[in-house]
Amino acid sequence: MNKLNYILPVLAFALAVPVFVACDDMLDMGNDDVLYADHNHLTTANDTVNSFVGILAQLQKIGVRTNLFGELRGDLTKVSENANANLKAIANFSVGDDNTYNNPRDYYAIINNCNYFLAKADTALREYRYIDGAMSDFYVFRSEYVAVRAIRAWVYLQLGQIYGENIPLVTEPLLTLDEAEDAYSNSPKTDLAGICSYFIDDLRPYVSWFSYPFHGNPGYFGYNSSMPSRMSVLPISLVLGDLYLWLASINQDPLLAREAAKCYYDYIDWTPTINDNTSYKRKNVLGYEGDTWPTNSYSTGNYERINSRENNWFRTNGSISFGLNSSDVISAIAMDSASSQGHFNDLRYLYNYNHEDIEIAASLSPSQPCIDYSDSQVFWDYYSNGGNREFVTVPATLLSQDQLSQHYYGDLRLPANYSVDQRTEYPLQVIIKAYVPQDVIIYRTADIYLRLAEAVNYAGFPKFAQAILTIGLDENVINWYVLPQCTNANDSAFVNYFKFDSQYYQTRVNGISYGIGSPQLLINYTRPTTAAELENWRVNQMGLHSRGSGFAFNNPYYYPADTDVPADSTGYPVQPPVLFQVPNPSTVAATRLQELIDLNAEFIDVAANYGLVAPNLDDYASNRDRLAAIDSFEVRLRALSSALTLQFSENVEKWYREVAVPQVKERQIAVIDSLLDVESALETPFEGFRFGVLMREAYRKGDPTVLARRVAKRDPALLGTLSDRRNWFISWKGQIGK
Repeated sequence: MNKLNYILPVLAFALAVPVFVACDDMLDMGNDDVLYADHNHLTTANDTVNSFVGILAQLQKIGVRTNLFGELRGDLTKVSENANANLKAIANFSVGDDNTYNNPRDYYAIINNCNYFLAKADTALREYRYIDGAMSDFYVFRSEYVAVRAIRAWVYLQLGQIYGENIPLVTEPLLTLDEAEDAYSNSPKTDLAGICSYFIDDLRPYVSWFSYPFHGNPGYFGYNSSMPSRMSVLPISLVLGDLYLWLASINQDPLLAREAAKCYYDYIDWTPTINDNTSYKRKNVLGYEGDTWPTNSYSTGNYERINSRENNWFRTNGSISFGLNSSDVISAIAMDSASSQGHFNDLRYLYNYNHEDIEIAASLSPSQPCIDYSDSQVFWDYYSNGGNREFVTVPATLLSQDQLSQHYYGDLRLPANYSVDQRTEYPLQVIIKAYVPQDVIIYRTADIYLRLAEAVNYAGFPKFAQAILTIGLDENVINWYVLPQCTNANDSAFVNYFKFDSQYYQTRVNGISYGIGSPQLLINYTRPTTAAELENWRVNQMGLHSRGSGFAFNNPYYYPADTDVPADSTGYPVQPPVLFQVPNPSTVAATRLQELIDLNAEFIDVAANYGLVAPNLDDYASNRDRLAAIDSFEVRLRALSSALTLQFSENVEKWYREVAVPQVKERQIAVIDSLLDVESALETPFEGFRFGVLMREAYRKGDPTVLARRVAKRDPALLGTLSDRRNWFISWKGQIGK
C-alpha cells in the first residue's frame, strides 16, 4: 500500500445527514474512507450540523485506542494471557506496523475533515434568532468552529503522546491524493512539544467564542440514544489546559503550569451568557459523597458492606446537567450500542467478561501495582459517639477473608468498581466504570480537578494542590489556606484568579488558626442526619482522596504533619499574654485594682513595657475618681491586648511567608507530587490517562527512569527499555526516523 495514502487520507466528509435520529447509534456516515464534498463552502445552518456530526462520527474510530494506548502502557492494567496479540504488544511496547491499533491514518482522516471545516466555515455568518426570550443575532458557525478547532488540537495531542516525534503537521484540507502526497513530503514534522506550542497559539484567540452548539434540546437529545449532544464537545479551555500542562512538563517551565491551571479553572467556573443556549451548564463541583463504610459500622465493628456512590458519575446517557453531584462526565466520544455494529465501545468487554454470545474472560484486569496502591491506603473517618467525635481506621482484622480478597482494605474506590466471581471455570470479572458507559469518556470533573492539582503544585503552590486532595476548594480555602503561602505580588495575583465563590462552592471549612507549621483550617464536622437537613446542606466540595479513603484532611497517615514544619522555627513570634479575666464589680477601688492585677499579672507586666502602669490611687481624692481611673486603665489594657494580638497575627503571617514557606515549599511540593501519583492510581484507573501522567512526571523531573520504574512494577523486564525515552513511543508505517 502507498504509504502516503495510508498516512494522509483525502477528505472523508458527510454533508447530507439528518441532525437527530430515532435509531440507537451514531449515524452511518457512508464509506469509511473517502467521501467528497459536493461544494466548496459551508453556508447554512444544516451544513454546520451535518459537517460537525461527520467529524464526531470519525472520532469513533479512535475512541477505544485512545484509552488503550494511555492505559496499557502504564502500570495499573495487566493484559491477560487470553488477550489478543495486539493488546499484548501495546503493553510490551512492541507494537509493529501490522498492529490493529497502529493506524495513524484514522487520526489524519479526522484532522483533514477538521481542516476542511475550518477553511470553509463562514464565522461571520449571522442569523436573527429567538433565543432565551428575545430576538438577537446568532453566529451560525462559531460554536461548531471552536469545537472543531479543539477537536483538531486534541487529536494531534493524542498523536503526540502515541508517536512522539516526526509527526506531519498538516493544517490545510487535502482533497486529492496528489495533495496528500505533497503534504506528507513537504509539511513540517513536529514532536509532542511542537504540537503543544503550535496549538496553544492556534486555540488562544478563540477561547472567548466558546459555547455549546445548540443541536436540539441539550438535555435530552444527542447524536445517539445514549449521550446528550453537549457531551460530544471538547471544551476549548480543557484542551488548552492539557496543551499547557504537557508543555510545562516537557519544557520544565512552572510558569506554563500556571497557564494550565487557569484554563482548567476557566471551564470549572465557566458560566454561559444569556444568549448562547447553554444555560443548563452549571459549575463543576466534586460533590460531597464518596465510597465509605456506613457510620454505624464504626461503633459496631460490623463492616459487612460499603456505601458506594451511585454509578451515575460515569454515565453518559440521560439529561444530567453538568456540575451536579450525580455526574462527573463532561465529554465523551459517542459509540454504537451493540458489538455487532461498526464502532462499539470494545472497552466494555476488554475490561469485563463478555456474556453477549458466549462467555469470554476479560482481557484486561487491575495490575498488582494498581491493587497495591489501593490496599496501602489507610481509611480514616469519624463518627459521633455519645456526642463526642471519634476518628477511626478500619484494620484488616475486622474484615472477612472475602472482603480482603476483593480489596476492601484501604481505599474503597477499587472494590466499589471491581469484582471477580471465582466460582466459575475462569474469573467472571466486572469493572463497573469500564462497563456502564456506552461511550468513551474523555473529560470528567474529577480528572480535571486532579490535573488542576498537578498544575498548581508544579507551579509552586503545594497547599493549593493539597486542598484539592483533602478538603476541596471554596473561597475560604483559597483566602485562608492558599494565599498565605504567597510570598510576592505575582503569586498573590495568580491565586486571586481562582475565586471559587461560596455562592457556588462550599466546603466544610469554617475558620482558620495559625500554628508553627502553617495556617490550620477549622472544619465543620456536622453531618446531616435527616432528609430535611440534607436538603439544606450546602457542602458540595470534598477532597479527591475523600472519595475513597474517608476524611482525608486530618488523616495523619496521608499527609505527614512534619512536612509543614520548618527546620528552624526559632524565629517564630512569641504570643503575648492575653487579658482574659476582669475583677468583680467591687465598689472599693483598692480591692478592685488588686484583683485586676492578681488576675492578669503577666499581661500587666508586659503593659508596663509600653508605659501603661496601674494608677496610683493616692493621686485621687475620692473613691469615685479612683474607680474611674481603674476603668480607664482596664480599657487601655484591653486596647493594648487587642493591638498586641493583632500584631502577633501579622508577625506570624510575616514569619510564615518569609521563613516557613521558603524552608518547606520544596518538601511540600515533593510530598504532594507523590500524593498526586497515588491519587491518579486511585481515581482514574482504566480510564486511559495513566501513561500520560507518568510521562509528564518524568519530563518534569528530567528523568525517564521515573516512568520506567513505575511501569517496571507491572513488568520488571521493561525497566531497561523504558529508561530510554525513545522507547516510550510507537512507530507507524512510513514514519521518518523514530
